[in-house]
Amino acid sequence: MSRSKIASVGIACTAGAFAATMALSGTASALPPESHTVSGMTCVDILSSTVWASGGTGTLASSDPGAPNAQKMKLTSSMTAPVSIAPNTLTTTILFTGGITFSGTVNPPMNGPVPPNPGSQITLGPVAAGSRIASGTTTNMVSTSGTPTATNYSVRIQASFSGLPPADIRCTGSQAGTFTF
Repeated sequence: MSRSKIASVGIACTAGAFAATMALSGTASALPPESHTVSGMTCVDILSSTVWASGGTGTLASSDPGAPNAQKMKLTSSMTAPVSIAPNTLTTTILFTGGITFSGTVNPPMNGPVPPNPGSQITLGPVAAGSRIASGTTTNMVSTSGTPTATNYSVRIQASFSGLPPADIRCTGSQAGTFTF
């Protein structure tokens, strides 16, 4: 057998062994990406007392860029943008059980309302966890209800737009299901 055929057979055997190992190694839990609904969202700007949403809904979606990077969370809400929002201008904090916090200044551009059309759906993130979450950890968004305050909230959105006063929006709500990392 020629050297090139021996090398080809060796490479094929190595690739086959690697594929078999990966197929058989499976995990006992689901890994990101996962998504779960959020309901009962009430969002209030605690600086101006402006109500942004009452009884709103949304979807939380996790992602994992791979170790050693921290996992990420994205929230797409039923709220619509009241003004045009430039990318990466909203600072978002999402609180999870077990002391896990996802936070950052990441958002896509969003259009404000142009009658008769409402503004774009508000999308926050994906924002990263404070550190890498251990494999097998289960968590969900901290469940809160009632009027959002400086201490009673699950989601915080901080914004500052040219010509408008700063906003410190706090949201209460609850998540269906559990994320497993």
